[in-house]
Amino acid sequence: MGNIIKKIGAFSLGPIVGAFLGLVTVPLITYFISPEEYGRASMFTLAQGVASMLVYFGLDQAFVREFHIYKKQINYLLSNAICIPICFVLIAGGGIIICRDFMSQILFGSTQEHVAVYMLAVMLPFMVIENFAYLTIRMQEKGLQYSFSTILLKLLVLIITVVLFISYEKSFRSVVYAMALAEIINGIFLYITVIHTQKLSLRFLDAELIKKMLKFGLPLIPAMIMSWILASMDKVMLRALCGYEQLGLYTAAYKIVSALAIVQTCFTLYWTPVAYRWNESKVKKENFEMVNIFIAVGMSVLCVVLLLLKNLVGIFLGNDFLQAIRIFPFLLLYPVMYTMSETTAVGIGFSRKTYYSIFVSAVACIVNIVCNFIFIPIWGGTGAAFATGISFIIFFWVRTLISRKVWWKFSVRKYIIITLVLLLNCYMHTYLYGMAPYILSFVSIIFLGVMNYRSLKWGIKQIKKYSRDNGSV
Repeated sequence: MGNIIKKIGAFSLGPIVGAFLGLVTVPLITYFISPEEYGRASMFTLAQGVASMLVYFGLDQAFVREFHIYKKQINYLLSNAICIPICFVLIAGGGIIICRDFMSQILFGSTQEHVAVYMLAVMLPFMVIENFAYLTIRMQEKGLQYSFSTILLKLLVLIITVVLFISYEKSFRSVVYAMALAEIINGIFLYITVIHTQKLSLRFLDAELIKKMLKFGLPLIPAMIMSWILASMDKVMLRALCGYEQLGLYTAAYKIVSALAIVQTCFTLYWTPVAYRWNESKVKKENFEMVNIFIAVGMSVLCVVLLLLKNLVGIFLGNDFLQAIRIFPFLLLYPVMYTMSETTAVGIGFSRKTYYSIFVSAVACIVNIVCNFIFIPIWGGTGAAFATGISFIIFFWVRTLISRKVWWKFSVRKYIIITLVLLLNCYMHTYLYGMAPYILSFVSIIFLGVMNYRSLKWGIKQIKKYSRDNGSV
């Protein structure tokens, strides 16, 4: 019991502290630079995200899959997993440098931002090192080491950003350089403390093993691409249709909302192994339903509470970013609906029909792109937020209904009510002024609590029980 709690706590420390440092960094940046400048900085982050999605060829996921098979030969496995990504980023980095004018125009709206483009090219190998180091630490269940290294990265970004704002210039360049330098420093640190200690060697390269891992990893790329589209297409289209200012406002609101992902991370860390254990132990399906409702109500209430506090977003980000208050509400649906789906969609994993995940992502992506095309020209950043919110509602419902089809036909009536309550609250807090949205939110919290009293009581009881007997039922 104590050992498990310590492991959960050790792994949760990094995301929690990292989320806090991220929340500190956002208002700091928005205090010094304009929404337009922040929008340019966010394009660098977007490029970083694209790179991290494509450069691994799925070999990072294959490394995780094969880890326990080669547990006593980590140097052998890691040598084969990392070789292709490293070679690829070195070639890609050279290509980025050669095409610096084009990359500069695409990312920053100018052909003169060569240093920022060089930073992107140089940091790519360190990103690969960082990712495989993280995976190695996680698979070895070294929670504190993992948390320390993730906190270090966030802390480096914060410190370097402050130093550059004070000593260099208050522009997007300082933000970009800070992100790149933090990645490079953290990559060097992880190479010394993790990768180098594994004693990698070219003599370990095994064509058959690489082929085996590519066979596993490459089919995952379409799902990753669609996940990226779902998470990033709104920013790309905002940049194209509205410019950097709306993108900056949207990104600032998105960064704050993304901090809620810590709830999903910590919950999944606990729930996934417990859910599979319950399934193997033939635990009553009604217990799963209780968990589903408990999480759905909990996340919904959290969403409504944050809507009540939405004016703090304006104070948090500064006067130049006050419009982000109108972007914030619908964006909340992203972490809320995703976390809810982590419980209702367990049937897909139980049935081993994971190919449905590609279908789920594809449907959500199509909805996201269509809604962005319709609503961004009309409402700007608020339209992008609306598109994101609707997309994740669709994501939740498609994922839930598939799980229900392949596993167990649980009731969806309460989820319909919860979805409608969330949509109404988000709409009211986006488009209405005065006391009406706040009155609705208070009523919604009471309504959700009364309607789901039994599930909430059961959930609290199970949490207490887990504290006593390690989560058994």
